[in-house]
Amino acid sequence: MAADPVGATPGFDCLAPPSLRGWPALQARLVHHVKRAALRQLHASNAGEMLLLRFYLVGEESSEQALQRELRIAPPEWLVRQLDQHLADEQLHARLFAEAIVERGGSALAAASPEEAPQPDWFSRRKLARWQALIRRHAPHFAHGGLVPAYAIGLAAEQMASRILQRHCALIGSQHALHPLLSRVLADEDRHIRLCSRTLQRCVAPHEQARLVQLMREVRDTERGFGITGAAGMWLAGMALRLRPGAARPVRHHA
Repeated sequence: MAADPVGATPGFDCLAPPSLRGWPALQARLVHHVKRAALRQLHASNAGEMLLLRFYLVGEESSEQALQRELRIAPPEWLVRQLDQHLADEQLHARLFAEAIVERGGSALAAASPEEAPQPDWFSRRKLARWQALIRRHAPHFAHGGLVPAYAIGLAAEQMASRILQRHCALIGSQHALHPLLSRVLADEDRHIRLCSRTLQRCVAPHEQARLVQLMREVRDTERGFGITGAAGMWLAGMALRLRPGAARPVRHHA
């Protein structure tokens, strides 16, 4: 499913996923293959599947927190309704992932509000700190301030989420019990990509476009820098859960 920005105007080519060459291309292929292997490991046990769902749950709740913290600071009036819908989508996704965990015998409850969501792990906190530093550094260079770097980060995060979900759906196939949930979230993420792209095109003035190019390059470099570490961590977690004594095979809850 295509997730590139739709109808990008001249000067905004940087919003589309870049064509990678050399080391970044090799790095992306490595991450893809390691994450596919990690997904197989995690799907080999019920505990592994629940951990996968928790990854998604934490990701959705982190998005909720970011929407409230970074984008609610004096947004333009035309953007408020879009933010409300985006937040509602993320909250729905969190509830659905929590329900899927409970169906598999786990314990999970989506936070009633972004403020009540659990704190992210150490790895995620490091990444969030990098994002916040990037927002502070670039905000003074745009008329809309921190809104532009926050949306640039959001766009890259939604594009990454779309790639992850496409990979996951392709691996498990349409008959798997989780496929309807993942494909539903994927459709929403692709819609969010289009919204983020259009918002950036509306917020960034022509004389700010060169700075946007630099910003998107830094955002994507940061994403790639965390990619291999995250992929390796997923694979190791899946292997540990699969080999754990008494590990149960996944229970298939067909829709």
